[in-house]
Amino acid sequence: MTDHFPHGDCSCHLSSNISNSVYETLDELAFRRGLWSSAQQNDIDEARERLKSANPKTINQCDSSGYTPLHYSVRFQPADICRLLLEHGADPNCQTRASKSTPLHRAITFNNIDAVRHLLHYKADLTLKDIDEQTPIEKAMAINSDIANILLESQQSN
Repeated sequence: MTDHFPHGDCSCHLSSNISNSVYETLDELAFRRGLWSSAQQNDIDEARERLKSANPKTINQCDSSGYTPLHYSVRFQPADICRLLLEHGADPNCQTRASKSTPLHRAITFNNIDAVRHLLHYKADLTLKDIDEQTPIEKAMAINSDIANILLESQQSN
């Protein structure tokens, strides 16, 4: 027995041989425990539970990549988590740091008509431009004419 390890060579002490790949960074841990993970996994039940105990300010918090939970949620149809987040105060006009994409830009990219409709209902801004200097309508015209028509109709009714 040595002074450093009073229990000898037992498994209750971390070995210096353990690979760093088994460790989780603080950013990864925060992501996994936050709304981002629920939205990314399209887990509505987990999202509801996290919203019950979450600080209301965290709903619009960006992860280390610059995305809010709403940015992750727009990938899935039906867009139940998207709607849930919006009902709880998620900002439909938040932009990512790197690409300046709003949740509406991302919903268009993922051809998610359901999410587009929810975002429009919660006053998504049709004039915000992404890093490519495209508004959601311009992006939709290049990707999906059905979504472009929905956006144009929404713009006319406002």
